[in-house]
Amino acid sequence: MREIGPYRVLRAAGTSSGTGTGGGTGTGGAARTHLCRAVDGLLVAVEELHPAQAPDAAARRRFARRARAARRIDGPWSLPVLDADPDVERPWLATAHAPAPDLARLLRATGPLPVATVRRLGAALARALAAGHAAGVVHGGLEPARVLVTAHHPKLTGFGLPPAPGPDGTTGPLGYASPEQIERPADTGPPGDVFALGALLATAAQGRHPWTGRPRPWTTDAGATGAGAAAGAGAWAEDARAVRQRTVDGRPDLADVPGALLPALARCLDPDPALRPTPGQLLVLLDPDPDPDPGLGSGSGPAPWLPPAGLALTARYAADLPRADEAGPVHLHPLIEHLLIER
Repeated sequence: MREIGPYRVLRAAGTSSGTGTGGGTGTGGAARTHLCRAVDGLLVAVEELHPAQAPDAAARRRFARRARAARRIDGPWSLPVLDADPDVERPWLATAHAPAPDLARLLRATGPLPVATVRRLGAALARALAAGHAAGVVHGGLEPARVLVTAHHPKLTGFGLPPAPGPDGTTGPLGYASPEQIERPADTGPPGDVFALGALLATAAQGRHPWTGRPRPWTTDAGATGAGAAAGAGAWAEDARAVRQRTVDGRPDLADVPGALLPALARCLDPDPALRPTPGQLLVLLDPDPDPDPGLGSGSGPAPWLPPAGLALTARYAADLPRADEAGPVHLHPLIEHLLIER
């Protein structure tokens, strides 16, 4: 069985055990993420640097800096970074594993989320971004695949890894990348994360992406070959150019965003980064319902912040831990164990 550093791979990226690999494992975002087991049985999610970046000395240095800074991020709104190795052939970073669906899977199960849920979602992610920025880390790759959703609240992943290059050479997830990230990647800063959060919340609120008009950004058919693959890549490139232009021009489709959320999300998506709110200001604009228990084991049970279909999905993921006969004894990180205490 494959090992990454001191961790044994239990479920490789792209594999599934019925509900999905959970904990953010998969192939979306900046890296391939694997569910692994430490020697003591701790379950961790290990992400490897994107193959296009691994041979690049500058990308490896950025990874090392980001990984060190990410270990300083504190708070219940992101997954703790536990370990990293920037010096191996394929640098990797390990975080605590959370058996939970990502936001993209949740939205496929629920459709548009209620206003109160979007407020809570946005507030939690704003707090996570504020903590990252305070530690000197710009996320740069915020998208639904980077948000894990539990019955209590969401958790943001991906702080330690630099954004992966897309098929067109740009960095950051297209559809969530800010105008400055598209035009001047070196100038990307905290306002770019707020822009991405605005696009994410608009998608969650209206059930379609503000730049593509679809439930989620386009993808090419990974299984296509020959002429089919070429046609898919051509369609992707055409869509990508159109979305980049709409992003830079500041023309999001927010027609179905509820009025209670529209002012805050419109400000997040302003093409001028100086006019966007900070994460702290966005928290005030969203005016979320009080959330006195951030899911750290009060024993009060899951906060009813998700619609029933969402709660049912999170329950299935929370129960999806590797069996003892396939992995040996396993356990979750204490923070995650407390979060999922009601499972």
